Amino acid sequence: MPSDEIVLKRLRSFFASVASDASAVTDDPRALQLARDLSEVFADHAGLTGLTKAEAEQALARYGRYDKAYFESRFELFIKMELISPFLAKKHQQRYVLDPSGLVGVLVFERLGTRGGVDEMLLLLDRTRWMLERGEISRADLVRYLKRCRQLLTVYAAKLARLVGTASITLLIEEHHNHNAARVQQDVHSMNKLVSDGFPGDHELGDLAFRLVEAELLYREQVIAAVSRVLDQGGATLDFSVLSAEQYRTAAQECSLEELASMGTSLVVDPPQPWIDPGSLLDAIEEYQPRGRISVRPPAPTAKAEDDPIGAMRARYERRAYQRARQVEDYLQGEQAVELTLALRALGWPEAGEQLMELLAVSADPDQPFSVELGQMLLLESKGAVTYMHPVFLLRHRQPSPLTAEQAMSEEQEVAR
Repeated sequence: MPSDEIVLKRLRSFFASVASDASAVTDDPRALQLARDLSEVFADHAGLTGLTKAEAEQALARYGRYDKAYFESRFELFIKMELISPFLAKKHQQRYVLDPSGLVGVLVFERLGTRGGVDEMLLLLDRTRWMLERGEISRADLVRYLKRCRQLLTVYAAKLARLVGTASITLLIEEHHNHNAARVQQDVHSMNKLVSDGFPGDHELGDLAFRLVEAELLYREQVIAAVSRVLDQGGATLDFSVLSAEQYRTAAQECSLEELASMGTSLVVDPPQPWIDPGSLLDAIEEYQPRGRISVRPPAPTAKAEDDPIGAMRARYERRAYQRARQVEDYLQGEQAVELTLALRALGWPEAGEQLMELLAVSADPDQPFSVELGQMLLLESKGAVTYMHPVFLLRHRQPSPLTAEQAMSEEQEVAR
């Protein structure tokens, strides 16, 4: 918390717009403390009719000793400035009450002295965004609020730029703690989107929202510049209290042992003590020492000796060839040649195509005594299941051996086993 001298310094600029001369704000910190204490005395009083001057002075004694003459002069000034008012508007009125505006003023002074007015800027940004979200702001008020938000951001950016160039590191750190660039960025960008969505055709509002974003970027740059100067100067002076986590890591990786050790020359530490006993050390070694691995013969394969994948594949091929030959024999019915055009068309689609592929596979097999020939004529039937096809002829070249079928069946049974 800043001292009362710093608070009074900030209050001078606060009261400059209504001051009659340069001495409008006192330089005595006791005045501010007396105003705080006297406000608490009146606020803590349980009665509704206020206090007399003597009662207020007596109650004020527990806050500290004030000179009687000083108390009298300030009490009279507070009456003239209406911080304290008579309970009744009569002459020689002896009881006084505290004006609520005076107590609020003390709270404002404390916040202004502590945060430098940044809270008022954040409050204005939050209130403008809140009213925009609920549609409870007129266009004239929105124009005024957008301008005022931009002006505040610009003024604080200029103040930060001045401090970056002239202020001490201590003052710069204290000032940086008052600012919240992330919150300002969130409020400003939210307002810009709300204005763009709520007033799409209003060029004046759009321009004001855009200029507000520009002011926020300028403000954020100065906040970052303040942090950079603190980190740069802190790193140059090896002041680890202002180093970032990244600079700590860089120092640990790149600095020599002598440079790192120099940071602890002024530290006072206890001598090192063993933190484990020998028994615990032996237990740890026993627990975490590497274990030897014993090679184990892999298990014997479980496949049967008689399994023959190549023979099984050959048996499947021969079984399929036998099934196709039986089907072809069914078509031939002992004849040497037969036309299958009508039989295939009667099957419909896609069965006719599948059956034709089976017949062509038999014709292509050199071990089979059959062939398929396709005629040149194109048969069309637009409303039939098979719209077009060529005549199909099935031919036999030689009689099959009487053992072929039996051999195929025995092989099929063998594969099935």
